Amino acid sequence: MGKKVGLLGIMFSLIVFLGFRFWKDVPSTFADSEKITMSLTYSEQVAYNQFINTASSGNGLVKPFYLYNGGLSRTIQNCDEYIEVEKILTQKQEDEQSQPTRGDKKRIALTFDDGPHQYVTKQVLTTLQKHEVKATFFVLGQNVVKHPEIVKKADAFGHEIANHSWSHKNLTKLNVKQMQAEINRANEAICDAIGKYPTMYRPPFGAIDETVREVIELTPVLWNIDTLDWHHKTPSKTLANLKEQAKDDGIILMHDIHQQSADALEDVILYLKEEGYEFVTTSQLL
Repeated sequence: MGKKVGLLGIMFSLIVFLGFRFWKDVPSTFADSEKITMSLTYSEQVAYNQFINTASSGNGLVKPFYLYNGGLSRTIQNCDEYIEVEKILTQKQEDEQSQPTRGDKKRIALTFDDGPHQYVTKQVLTTLQKHEVKATFFVLGQNVVKHPEIVKKADAFGHEIANHSWSHKNLTKLNVKQMQAEINRANEAICDAIGKYPTMYRPPFGAIDETVREVIELTPVLWNIDTLDWHHKTPSKTLANLKEQAKDDGIILMHDIHQQSADALEDVILYLKEEGYEFVTTSQLL
């Protein structure tokens, strides 16, 4: 009996010794840290943040941090576990770094409704071209068929052409058939002018509901900066309203059927450039 106990004691000591040696052989990047924990249900975002922000001393490596069971931690016990997780996090870090960044630039989009107009839209295009700014024109189908050459010119300059219905009716007041007719007729007029169909629409008056969203397959676009140019028809007020509301990822509402709106445009562009805004088309913000 005593020999069996002694043999068991020796075997236990040997197991403890080998376990200790294995633990000591684990790389110091994780064996010496109490923060290094691992589980199949770790919190990836916490792990990743720790991975990219915490460098281990001396070797230039980083130590990931893992959670499981609602925040409790467990120390990594073997190299295979660590290598596998490190590979996942390293790939995540590389993927994120490969994504294009826009820096500190604030972005803003100019949009014009209700055109094209025989004279006003031409002036708007000239001003945009002068300042190398791209915009989005939400056109009425009934005006497109009157001045297809203007729409074609806007498209050739790199501006976006989008649908604003055929005759500016409130879509929420129409039945499905009437609603489809307003959008489809405008789509065809646009395609006839520039050789392609639009992908976006702006509901007249900004009136939209679930039925409109379900029936119209184009992407709806509203606005979050309203110059009220159609209401006051005063260039200085257009600029003042713009200054009060300008913000990053803003979509500016103007109209290219009022002379006063075209007259205000250059000051609007110059102000926004001075404020550090980058002009983009609407689809670049969506």
